[in-house]
Amino acid sequence: MIWEVAKREITIRSRTKSYRIITAFILLLAIAGPIAVKLWPGSDDARELAIGVVQDENFSADFEATAPLVFGNDYDLDIVPVEQSEVDELLAQDAFEVAVEPGPTLVWKSSAEPEVGLLIGASLQQSALVGRAGEQGMTPTELGELLAPIDLGERFVEDQGETSDIVITMAFIGLLMAFAMPQVFGQLAMMSVIEEKASRVIEVLLSHIRPRTLLAGKVVGISLLSVAQMVLVCGGMLASLLLTTDVDIPNSAYLFLPVLVICLLLGLVLYITLFSLVGSLISRQEDAAQVMMPVFLPIMGGYFVGTNAAFGNASSLLARILTYVPFTAPMLLPVRVARDAVSTPMMLVSLAGMALTVVLLIRLAGRAYEFTLLRTGSRIGWGELVQLLRSS
Repeated sequence: MIWEVAKREITIRSRTKSYRIITAFILLLAIAGPIAVKLWPGSDDARELAIGVVQDENFSADFEATAPLVFGNDYDLDIVPVEQSEVDELLAQDAFEVAVEPGPTLVWKSSAEPEVGLLIGASLQQSALVGRAGEQGMTPTELGELLAPIDLGERFVEDQGETSDIVITMAFIGLLMAFAMPQVFGQLAMMSVIEEKASRVIEVLLSHIRPRTLLAGKVVGISLLSVAQMVLVCGGMLASLLLTTDVDIPNSAYLFLPVLVICLLLGLVLYITLFSLVGSLISRQEDAAQVMMPVFLPIMGGYFVGTNAAFGNASSLLARILTYVPFTAPMLLPVRVARDAVSTPMMLVSLAGMALTVVLLIRLAGRAYEFTLLRTGSRIGWGELVQLLRSS
């Protein structure tokens, strides 16, 4: 009977306009995101920079030779020979960004660019060294050996782990999924219960099946809908990633992805059960806001602490504590795994705590269903629900 109820939920809820719109939207984002990264002009593109150089035998020729070496691959240089009398006019016409006059002097249109000015100064300094070395009888090769930079190595006392942009982005995307999906599908389950109570369909259903069976079928059906959506999104993202080689997959992703999937599944079942229980406490949609606040509080708390863990300190005391609280662990654990801030034993403890809480919560909600599903009229408060459970 559980599977029959689950199929009913899948059939009804998958046909709703809201589910289809949300699925299409996030699938579009998943496909378009990596492609946009590929097509978006990156910061690695060389900047085009035109420099006007007043012709002077003392430095112009050497500057044209040394400037490309100093500016490197970050700039696409265009050295423009100009006459002294034309400098101001050409700068006003934006023929080049800066001019170099004998002296040497840098001439800007209205404001200086410190980085460009420093690079030009280094180029002029290097060209002056070449000239002075020639006067002393040194060849360019000998000068290069004299000024060759030393090889400077690095080592770290502590392993800082992978904290690159891709790791932080990966952690935040996982946090967003763990934050949004339980709310979307949880409220879908809640609205399903409210509609069935308002239309009296629940009375027909309970005449054939037990309340616990109805709850289990509803949780299974809506969870399968969410899994189908996850598969579509991940498939679309994988397909788009195959079109670009701009994103390197970090090693932490191989542990992060399976942990994220497990946390999403446990978090979905947990919050779908909670929202279904909330739906059984009321008979009108207008009363939903009055009973949902206790469910939203751990979701919002987990999101705010998870955001700090994704972008800042993933090992803070609050983040460590909430990793082991079953209602916030689905958001915190994937983030801390991505940031390499949780050990394997502690990760297993957190997952086991979530799984045990899901089992206990389904049993508790099944008992509550026996008292609340056929109750209409005024809403049932949380205190009254506790009294009903104690008296059973």
